[in-house]
Amino acid sequence: MTREVHIFFMLAGLGIVLFLNGCSFHEVNVAASPSVEIQDAFPSLENTEEAQNKRNKQPWWHELGKPYLSAIIEKSFTGNYDIAAAFARIHQARALQLQTRADLFPLVTLEGNVADRRQGSVDLSSTYDVGAAFNWEVDLFHRISMAAQADELETLARVEDLNALRLSLSTDIASAYFGAIAANNRLTLLRSQVETDLYLQKLLELRQKSGVGTTVDVLQQKSQVAESSSLIPLAESELRVFENRLDVLLGQGPDGLNRVNSEETLTFASALPVVGVPADLLLNRPDLRSSRAELVAADAEIGAAIADRLPKLTLTGSYLYSDSTTFSGLAGLVMGSFIQPILDWGQRKAVVEENKALYRERLADFTQLYLKAVEQVENALYQENKQREYITRLEERRKILLATEEETRALYTQGLVNYLPVLHALQELRGVERDLITERLRLIDYRIAFYHAIGGVLPANTPQQTKPL
Repeated sequence: MTREVHIFFMLAGLGIVLFLNGCSFHEVNVAASPSVEIQDAFPSLENTEEAQNKRNKQPWWHELGKPYLSAIIEKSFTGNYDIAAAFARIHQARALQLQTRADLFPLVTLEGNVADRRQGSVDLSSTYDVGAAFNWEVDLFHRISMAAQADELETLARVEDLNALRLSLSTDIASAYFGAIAANNRLTLLRSQVETDLYLQKLLELRQKSGVGTTVDVLQQKSQVAESSSLIPLAESELRVFENRLDVLLGQGPDGLNRVNSEETLTFASALPVVGVPADLLLNRPDLRSSRAELVAADAEIGAAIADRLPKLTLTGSYLYSDSTTFSGLAGLVMGSFIQPILDWGQRKAVVEENKALYRERLADFTQLYLKAVEQVENALYQENKQREYITRLEERRKILLATEEETRALYTQGLVNYLPVLHALQELRGVERDLITERLRLIDYRIAFYHAIGGVLPANTPQQTKPL
């Protein structure tokens, strides 16, 4: 075959390779969306115009107006071991991504060999060669590039998993922080109630000594003192549990010390933050962003599996210096191998079907996660609204019981009624005062759950946000 024919076939082959290299038999949908209709607004929002306003750019916990809470949440991002594990998973994913992407480029190696020849006792000439060699699979149908894209998306999913963990960690710390405040408030209230009950007990004992009161009245009041006192150990236990929880979330062992100031109150900014529309959840919630990245990664894996059923072209070559008995000097070699699977008994087709099924699974998971996200926002909005109504009515009942307790005590002092109505009014008032602390904590928990549901704003990630292990 003449030199011109060789050149013709080489150029024709190169043209075919370049043409095929631009071909792809699968298009990846990078803008995948849930399989359900996305509503225009949340039903629980009365003011739809407010929902369209811009989100606050500061971290969500700043909106609660608790500086120390903000400080310990930000500290937890550098100390929590779940965060450290999440960073390690990101590094693993990035390493795998680099491994796959490296297959897009030729593998170049340095090679050499030396041979000494002897015939009996006679030394013959030595031969050696040294040079570079390469091996390169031409990515004709984007099998490697799609696999690399899938790995890149899996890495993005791990980054969003980290953001989801940071969001959950911040809400867990806020819940434990306000739980400790509630326990402190409950302890303060119980001690105040015990002090008041002891004062009333002394008054009843004095009345009994003067012949006005009865032993029954004193015993009933002693029972009231014992009831209030019995609740103090439970509140102390509750406080320690919340404080221990804060220690562990910060990446430290429980130290038995209190972080939360006993003077803190269960107050927070009452204004509802900007909610947005349901479609915003796809952008704002890190778990939804992670789920979408995994969904698109599965789509790219389908493309890689389809390309694996198509021809593969591998180029190998070397360029070396050789010194032998027959030749001395530079030598080059380029070879191409062409592989087209013909009969694999359905193996590669099954891989395609497997990846398609994985895509359908992840799409279903993504859709379900979106529906749950909408549900969580709806629930948090409705629960906070109704909880505020409930607390308002509890406050009204507390005022009525306070007036009732004062009136019945005045009647008892005048000798018009026995002590039982006073005790009954006192017990009801004590119960409502304790319930108010519980319900105020529940209101704050609903607000925290709301921030979690909408994907509260987080500060940017930095590689230095974990302690060395």
